[in-house]
Amino acid sequence: MSLFKNSLVLLLSATCLFFSTQAGAQIRPDDRVRVLESRVNQLESLINQLHQRVSNLEYNQRPQPYPEPQEVACLLEDTGYNKVFLGKGRTRLEAEAVVRETCGRETHPTYCQAQPKCSNPREERGMNGALCIMTDTGYSKTFKAEGKSLIEAEFNVRKACGSGTHPTYCKGPIRCESF
Repeated sequence: MSLFKNSLVLLLSATCLFFSTQAGAQIRPDDRVRVLESRVNQLESLINQLHQRVSNLEYNQRPQPYPEPQEVACLLEDTGYNKVFLGKGRTRLEAEAVVRETCGRETHPTYCQAQPKCSNPREERGMNGALCIMTDTGYSKTFKAEGKSLIEAEFNVRKACGSGTHPTYCKGPIRCESF
């Protein structure tokens, strides 16, 4: 702070000295001293105002905390076995990479080329979670699951369905609500 204040004083003093030497040819020596004194007083006043503003910012106004990073979730259904996979990341690209890696480890990577379905944290702000239900098309069993986002809840209900029956029967409509 003092380094900033000192450099500002030196800069403003040099500026005043420069302008006063240029104006010195037109002003008598007594008037020149008065002009310099008034400019120095103006500089001191400006420095005090700046110091007051910096102090107010440092002590009175605390900056807003950074928002917590939102997690993006992506859901991918493989085209070979109809299994579902979930990937999470800080960005959509990271979540897509994670879900494709997970799918490729458990099935053949050629089955993981479908477009993943991803959450959008901007649209889901203020949401505490989600609940999804679905009925499988083979045995008409109903499955229910929750998650932090709509995508995660959909993954959980489809995973529960695939574990309870065969994943090919988990193609029916899914109803989801956020809370």
